[in-house]
Amino acid sequence: MKLSKFQDLTKRYPDERVQIFIDGANFYKALESERGGDVGIDYGKFASDLVGGRKLVRTNIYISTLKPEYESPDSIKKQDTFIYALQGTPFITVRKRPLRYKGKKRDREKGIDILCATDMLSQAYVNGYDSMILVSGDGDFAPVLDEIKKMGKRVENAFFKEIRSEALRQTCDVFISLDPKKLPK
Repeated sequence: MKLSKFQDLTKRYPDERVQIFIDGANFYKALESERGGDVGIDYGKFASDLVGGRKLVRTNIYISTLKPEYESPDSIKKQDTFIYALQGTPFITVRKRPLRYKGKKRDREKGIDILCATDMLSQAYVNGYDSMILVSGDGDFAPVLDEIKKMGKRVENAFFKEIRSEALRQTCDVFISLDPKKLPK
């Protein structure tokens, strides 16, 4: 990850409490695209790199779970193994909702974005963090992030520079440019 200027910023706020919110489907698709199918990263190390020297409160990862009637047993097993590994990582919470399908095609996993937005807002409201980092390129989060900033929280976005939303660029206080080749494995 390219964090040089950002790391200077994190040193100014060493006592700052940070929560990370990862839009799992959005991040997975971007990783797959940016790394030619290689989506494996060490989420614990990734979270540690993102917060710099600040205090990590929690990493929240939002995942749409596959349904056996629509997916292969190998796909189900692979996702179950992934989720199980995440759940065993300190300070990571996995929030799941079943993926919605229409016929044999996947419908959009609308419930995940709403769940993530609700958690970001509710944690800001109860003072669960000083800064939050959204790992997503989805510009639909911009209005929620504006509300969080009104509560006096710092809002950061970590994503791949070439594919992040312009709405996020305009809304966030800090952008962390992820380098797909330098993500921890």
